[in-house]
Amino acid sequence: MPTGSCLCQAVKYDYSGDPLSKAVCHCLTCRKLSSGSSANLLIPTTHFRITSGAPKSYTSTHESGMKLTTHFCPTCGILLYKEADRKEFQSAVIVLAGTLDRAEDFEKAKPEAEFYVKDRASWWPGLDVQQLREFS
Repeated sequence: MPTGSCLCQAVKYDYSGDPLSKAVCHCLTCRKLSSGSSANLLIPTTHFRITSGAPKSYTSTHESGMKLTTHFCPTCGILLYKEADRKEFQSAVIVLAGTLDRAEDFEKAKPEAEFYVKDRASWWPGLDVQQLREFS
């Protein structure tokens, strides 16, 4: 079972099963949240659980108009996962793959899609995966 945590280990999580989706996102919101494009795993809410600590949350409006709630460690500030009210993301959490604890789990997080390629930096190489220009 894959596990993940923040930098200070105060908040930990795990999930079961395979991700619904594995994608890199280049949108402005993800860039600001992660200091670059972010690798994300879409995990069914019923397969995800916080095993230690209690993350804080913050809700904002994504540039596509959806509400995005970020969940982060109250001690070290590391963003662990997000939730969105967009139909495609309901009943799921968007886990930041970089918070996975084990290298082998991170390796399995290889993206199958890129989101917001219209905002991908010219110096960021495109992946040979499904490309989505933006959320419409």
